Amino acid sequence: MDQVSGTNFYIYQDKDDFSFGIDAVLLSDFTKAKKNHIDLCTGNGIVALRLAYLYGDAKIVGADIDHKAIELFKKSIEINKLDERVKAMEVDIREIEKYFKKNTFDSLSVNPPYLNPKDNIASGDYKRQELLLNLDDIARAASYLLKPYSKIFMVHRPARLVDIILSFKKYDINLRKLRAIKPFAEKKSNMILLELEKSEKEGFDYMKELIVYNNDGSYTDEVKEIYYGNE
Repeated sequence: MDQVSGTNFYIYQDKDDFSFGIDAVLLSDFTKAKKNHIDLCTGNGIVALRLAYLYGDAKIVGADIDHKAIELFKKSIEINKLDERVKAMEVDIREIEKYFKKNTFDSLSVNPPYLNPKDNIASGDYKRQELLLNLDDIARAASYLLKPYSKIFMVHRPARLVDIILSFKKYDINLRKLRAIKPFAEKKSNMILLELEKSEKEGFDYMKELIVYNNDGSYTDEVKEIYYGNE
């Protein structure tokens, strides 16, 4: 059991299987959770738990197909006494209609698999590859789940930006904000944060880049604030 970064909550995770990383922490900071929020590809619930801490009035559902991860998430909900506000659900997002009514949620976050199997990128972890779930599946689910003009918050890889825009546009979901994440100031971005909206309106803002590390390898002040909060 570990502490959820920047909160007084605790999380159960299997470090031999999959532990949360900074991408999840940055996504939870970027997300603006509304009254009824859903976190897709929730895994062991790190994003959902941080959002529950940051948005005390929100009711949050975390959904994932991984049974083991969801069971750990349920334990985290129990130990943090969040049963009335947070719910963990084992869900096949490709069949989202089986689990939820249409237009149920006000906001959505997702940290999806980001490797396209067609690229033949070596990785032994199926959770990072689009084997069970792809961008089109997520876009279709988001369109079904969200009320009109609701926002989607996502973390992904820069190389997939065109794929993301095209997949979501098919479901009348358009990019609103984009923030590049760079490991060091002089390096290329290796992650992107995206805010999309269930709306036909086009056009987006390019936000100031987020630098993760100083030259000495320490976190920048902004990342320290995001990662540790008031700890």
